[in-house]
Amino acid sequence: MNTHSLLLSQAEAYATELLEQQLDKGYRYHTYEHTRQVVDASEQIGRQAGLREEEVELIKIAAWFHDLGYLKRYIGHEEDSREIARRFLLEREADQIALNVIDGLISATRLDKEPSNTLEEVIKDADLYNLATPQALENSQLIREEWFSFCERQYSDEDWDELNYRFFKEHSYYTKWAQEELEPLKQDNIRQLKKNIKKRRKMVEQSEQAVLISKIELQEEHMQDLRKKIKKLRKQQPGRGIETMFRTTYRTHISLSDLADNKANILLSINAIIISIIFSAVVVEQKAVIFKNGIYPILMILVVCMTTIVCAVLATRPKVSSGKFTRDDILEKKTNLLFFGNFHRMNLTDYQWGIDQMMKDADYLYGSMSKDIYFLGKVLAQKFQLLRLAYNIFMYGMGASILAFIITYIASR
Repeated sequence: MNTHSLLLSQAEAYATELLEQQLDKGYRYHTYEHTRQVVDASEQIGRQAGLREEEVELIKIAAWFHDLGYLKRYIGHEEDSREIARRFLLEREADQIALNVIDGLISATRLDKEPSNTLEEVIKDADLYNLATPQALENSQLIREEWFSFCERQYSDEDWDELNYRFFKEHSYYTKWAQEELEPLKQDNIRQLKKNIKKRRKMVEQSEQAVLISKIELQEEHMQDLRKKIKKLRKQQPGRGIETMFRTTYRTHISLSDLADNKANILLSINAIIISIIFSAVVVEQKAVIFKNGIYPILMILVVCMTTIVCAVLATRPKVSSGKFTRDDILEKKTNLLFFGNFHRMNLTDYQWGIDQMMKDADYLYGSMSKDIYFLGKVLAQKFQLLRLAYNIFMYGMGASILAFIITYIASR
């Protein structure tokens, strides 16, 4: 047994053990079976290319190592494969020529690398021998699962078929035997991919057409009812000026409410931070002079912050009413269905009935809108009063606290 034959036997045992025992279970395609196929294809294609026995053995050794980098990472695994092979060969005192050849062969398996000699052409054709097998499209789905697991790349069926179709079309075999024997089989898979793409596109088109037809039919079924409702609504529509007035007033009230809430949130955040800083400082710096002599200013700041927080919370605290009404309330126009607090506990049937009654009565509808605006204004007034109180407490209280700190500091010197 020559040196290369011994290395080949050792490489097979070494690679087989790693792939069967240490390879992540998430690998569905790049497994021992794929490596075994590449090794066998390397021998077949190499002999057809007229290579010497020693050259074929070197290619087979490289084939055993070309995917061992997947033990460490998915993207860029070729560099790890080269490193694993280099350590293996150095430990077995392989000659430099064999080491360089095998290193170049593993590097050549990168998809973007063009082969520079016949040996590299052979291993590249062997690595993609799968494209010419009947299982090519099934194996493609296994690669899709690997991409999802290790690269977080997710594709729809249509996108995946398109991607595979472009890859199969752009790929070319290098050796003469592969071009004559494997290329026709690969073209069969390309044709099958093309059929799959056309079939999926047709299904999508049919689905879109079905949805469109369904929408049209639904529109036709309700068209008459819509026309009737539109006629009724037109009779009840106010003038453009009145609509603009209501719209502008609602928008203004809502903007002011958002403004008040934002200002209250600012006060809450600032005072919460101040309280947190004080408590943290007291815990960490218990022995500091400022905290021994300045306990009253600190308590003063805490009282100011807590009072400000209470006022800010009261300004933003929601108030919800009972959420119920009776049909008599609607008929007597005693409830406002435009405010959620008046109906949130009612069932849908009663609420829809009440809304229908309101829309039938223009005076009731516009009256409800007016009341809604009025009570929004009342709520806003209360919010801003509490907010003003909170800001005054914070402003004057912080000023007084800082002054107390200064007095305490001067007195303690």
